[in-house]
Amino acid sequence: MFRELRFVSVFMVCLVAGGCTLIREPYRRPEIAAPAAWLGKAPGADPAGWPDREWWKRFQSAELDRLIALAQESNYDLKATVARVAQARASLRIAGAGLYPALTFSAGGQRSKVGDSGPNNAFSIGPQASYEIDIWGRNRFTRDAAEAALLSSTYAQEVVRLTLTADVANTYFQGISLSDRIRVTRDNLVNARKLLDLVEVQRHAGKVSGLEVERQRSQVATTEAAIPPLLQQLQQTRDALAVLLGKNPGEVEITQESLRPLSLPAFTPGLPSELLERRPDIRRAEADLISANANISAARAALFPSISLSGQGGYSSVDLSKLFEPGSGMYSFGIDLLATIFEGGRLSGQVDLAKGRKEELVAAYYQAIVSAFRDVEDALAGIEQFSEQEKAQQEAALHAREAYRIAEIRYRLGADDFTTVLDAERTMLSAEAAVDPARLARFASFVGLFRALGGGW
Repeated sequence: MFRELRFVSVFMVCLVAGGCTLIREPYRRPEIAAPAAWLGKAPGADPAGWPDREWWKRFQSAELDRLIALAQESNYDLKATVARVAQARASLRIAGAGLYPALTFSAGGQRSKVGDSGPNNAFSIGPQASYEIDIWGRNRFTRDAAEAALLSSTYAQEVVRLTLTADVANTYFQGISLSDRIRVTRDNLVNARKLLDLVEVQRHAGKVSGLEVERQRSQVATTEAAIPPLLQQLQQTRDALAVLLGKNPGEVEITQESLRPLSLPAFTPGLPSELLERRPDIRRAEADLISANANISAARAALFPSISLSGQGGYSSVDLSKLFEPGSGMYSFGIDLLATIFEGGRLSGQVDLAKGRKEELVAAYYQAIVSAFRDVEDALAGIEQFSEQEKAQQEAALHAREAYRIAEIRYRLGADDFTTVLDAERTMLSAEAAVDPARLARFASFVGLFRALGGGW
């Protein structure tokens, strides 16, 4: 008898072990062929590295530091992610509860009557326990899936935090750049009005016709008309910044008036292969993949029979006054085997559904990685090209201002006609208007680089 029991026990252990091996879906991180080096170059220092968590401080703006700190404290999208992480943590507790016995306590009475017999009373009180033996690992796999989902929610929170920080920085720099453009446009308007005064004086002296006066008046009006849209953009930018900070429009002001005093950081990123561990969106995509992988195992385990244990103890009596007497004690113990015979393909369909979900997330994982590589390359290219563009625009504006100064002097002396002055003025206005957008693009490229590198997460 002992040998037979031992044989049966060994057989069951082998069956369970073999079944678990067939059920478990092994997880392997998808292989990625990362570039050996970045194509783009950025002005930086050796050795190459990664941004720290407070990367925005490299711009050396105390106002930006304050705004980002306020955004991380008050932004509503970020607060929503905190709630989602709490939900995922609660879901993990719910999923893990299936690994433990359930214990309840009940007390009750019943009175019944059948036919002509007298009424019957029944009273009982005591604890009850039930436990599903997780032979095939379905509850463990479900818990593992919930644990990976919690990690995914945590990484998603970091994605929102990084996006928020980059949006605050970009919006802040855009507001300052608009202030620069408004100031330049107003200075040009002053110069245009001075030239108009000169032309009107010369017209009264009979040196020029009314055509020159009207052409300069048109230039003054055109320059003046460019200011209201810039003011509107500035107000909209401030309103956008207020929303990012969890404030009402009009409650946020930007005291910094120019991008010129702010520093552009010197930074060179590390190896592309290291990026996979530093981007929260990539880590989130992998956590989703791990969760889907565990769900496949859980769906497979549901195909196998389940075994449950149940027990009850306490007191039972037909007389409430004798419920706790020694002879009223009772207990029961049971074991249940539940196996599905026919369910129309529902369980196998759930396995196929879980597999399809995993294949989808594998593709999403690859997409997140190639998008991350592209983000870094785009930012590096922007830093390099916008730097050259800003230098060229500054030089063009310098020469255009000098050309306008010479043309105005020659016009005063009668050496050139007014058309030469007007052309020089328009060239100068166009060249100066292009400097600040190029400078803003450089700042945005550095913000994009820090964001693409994971923001020091």
